[in-house]
Amino acid sequence: MIPNKESNADVIDRYTRKATSGKYRVLGYDQYDHNDYFIAEFEQLELAIAFLREKASIANGTPTSFSDIYYIYNDREEALYKATFDDGVERV
Repeated sequence: MIPNKESNADVIDRYTRKATSGKYRVLGYDQYDHNDYFIAEFEQLELAIAFLREKASIANGTPTSFSDIYYIYNDREEALYKATFDDGVERV
């Protein structure tokens, strides 16, 4: 009997900065432990930017300059935008 295999078509690789083909990946960077982490993927860049603005609007570090840094990456693993509480959203 062949065991059922899960389809890999919808599995997101959360351990890379490269977004799924045609999508935009939002990652956070924790300045205290120096690790980045997966947050979400979006099909539209505008939605990813709006999400970035929302995330960066809340300080989560003291001083605020130690709050997490957020990035949007495309499917070529290129950083497109960066956001921080102190500086807002910037094109990279």
